Amino acid sequence: MEMETTGYQDISALEKSVANAGSQLYTMAHKLHAVERSLEQTTMEQMDEMEVLELLESMSEVTNEYQNLRKDIREVQQLQRDVSSSIRYQMRSMQQTFHTLKQRIATSQKHQQQQQQQQKQQSQQKP
Repeated sequence: MEMETTGYQDISALEKSVANAGSQLYTMAHKLHAVERSLEQTTMEQMDEMEVLELLESMSEVTNEYQNLRKDIREVQQLQRDVSSSIRYQMRSMQQTFHTLKQRIATSQKHQQQQQQQQKQQSQQKP
């Protein structure tokens, strides 16, 4: 039962990380679009020093967002690997349990058949 809970927690963490990465991607795209718009609207000659500094700050923010996004994507990929490993482990465990139960059933059926044969033999020997 513990492995099932861990699997659900892994998948939940994966979903949260994907949502966070998506949100960061949206924010980054929005900031990048704002930078592109401001570049389209003015030429370098028209820009004063404050506008250049604001533009550089915006570009720095976009760079930081991009780095954060890459980090989140790496985390998502690691979580995907963890979830896959957990699922593979659970599958192997279920297969082993199934195999063990199958063997027990087969052994039990053989044992029952042997008992039935012995009972038949005993009943045939009694006059």
